[in-house]
Amino acid sequence: MSESLNIELFIAGDMDAFRSVYVAYIGRTLNFLTFLSHDENLAEDLAQNTFLQLWNSRSNINPDGNIEGYIFAIARNLLLHEIRSRAIHERFTEKVGEKENEPQEPQIDDTLTCEAIEQQILTLLAALPDSRRRIFMMRWSDGLSNKEIAARLGISEKTVSTQIHRTVQYLKGKIGDSFIVLCAILAIQI
Repeated sequence: MSESLNIELFIAGDMDAFRSVYVAYIGRTLNFLTFLSHDENLAEDLAQNTFLQLWNSRSNINPDGNIEGYIFAIARNLLLHEIRSRAIHERFTEKVGEKENEPQEPQIDDTLTCEAIEQQILTLLAALPDSRRRIFMMRWSDGLSNKEIAARLGISEKTVSTQIHRTVQYLKGKIGDSFIVLCAILAIQI
């Protein structure tokens, strides 16, 4: 049985043909990934995932193409994806660690009711300048659009948008995730 015939059978979904492709290329794929990653455990996981992805994408393979190049491209892409994922995870973990070390103002407990969160928001709004508080309340309480607020106050829509954005950032900074939850519950469109 020739390799091209095995490839054609593999593309058609024949498990024996897949086993022959696997046996022919698993060693080279594992060596390739170990060389690039310097991590044998990661290389083994990625090699297995390479052949899983190869099986799942077999209908896209050109039977006359370079199967080894296709396998190595899958392996390389999986490794690059893993490296990116680990870098993102490390940055996130680092940021969380930095956040935990920062002194933080007390956050509203997530179990508080909407009314308690609204009361906290009103208390925080009292510390804002009158104009910013009025713009936010027109949006939040009265449900007016930026255009309607701008027309009523004789200011630009950009000013309204900026003031609302600043207020939202202020409230998120003081209240945290509870503010976002409240916005979702009340369907506030800020």
